[in-house]
Amino acid sequence: PGPFVPTVITSAVLAAIGGDAADAHLPRLADGTLNGAVALGGGGADGVTITDHRASGDVGNVLGGGLAGLLLIPVGDDVAVIEAGDGATGVTVTVPANLDPTRRTAKVTLDGAPVVVLPGARQTLVDIARLLLAAEAVGMAAACTDMAAEYAKERIQFGRPIAMFQGVKHHCANMAVATELATSAVWDAARAAATGGDQLSYAAAVAAALAIPAADLCANLNTQVHGGIAITWE
Repeated sequence: PGPFVPTVITSAVLAAIGGDAADAHLPRLADGTLNGAVALGGGGADGVTITDHRASGDVGNVLGGGLAGLLLIPVGDDVAVIEAGDGATGVTVTVPANLDPTRRTAKVTLDGAPVVVLPGARQTLVDIARLLLAAEAVGMAAACTDMAAEYAKERIQFGRPIAMFQGVKHHCANMAVATELATSAVWDAARAAATGGDQLSYAAAVAAALAIPAADLCANLNTQVHGGIAITWE
C-alpha cells in the first residue's frame, strides 16, 4: 500500500508533456524512490500565483501530498511542477487526519517555491487524473462484487445459501451491471489516451461519471450482502 495512484498520475502527465521536467523526475518516479502528488483544483489551487518562476498561495487539498516529493499543481491553464519533502524551499505541507492513510491527502501552501511550468498542461492533468481514478474505482467495484457473490454462496440462512434469495440476487446483479458498464467506459478512455485531445477529455469524463458512483454503489451493496457489517470509525 502507498500513494500509487497519485504517483502514476504524476508520471503519466510528465510523460505526456515531456521536456526537462520529465527527464529529471520520471526515472525516480518509475523506480519508486520518488512519490508524486496532484492538486485537482477547486480547493484553493486556482489562487496560486507564479512570479519569476516562484509560486505562492494556498494550494488546498493535494492527493498524496503528505508522502510526496513532487507536486503537480494546476495554475490557470498550466501545471506547476514543485519539489516538496525534506529541504524543499517555500513549501508547507500539513497533513490532517485521513480516512485513507495510504496516500495521505494534505493541505499545501506555497511561499516563493521554485517551480517548473508546463504550459497548457492543465487539461492533460484533469483527463489523466479522471481516467486513472476511474480505473481505481472500477477495481474497487469489481472487488466488492466478487466479495459479495462469494459470501452469498457461503452464508447459510434458513437452511440455504443466501444467494438463493431474490433480494440478495438483485444486489449482486446490480453490482455486476454497474461494474461492467464502468469497466467498458474506462477501457474506452484508456484507448483514447493513446492519442489524447478532445476524445480523451470526453471519454475520461464519462469514465469518471460512471466509475466513481459504481464504486460507491458496490461498496454499499457489498456491506448489505454481508449483513450490514461496516467499519466503526473512532
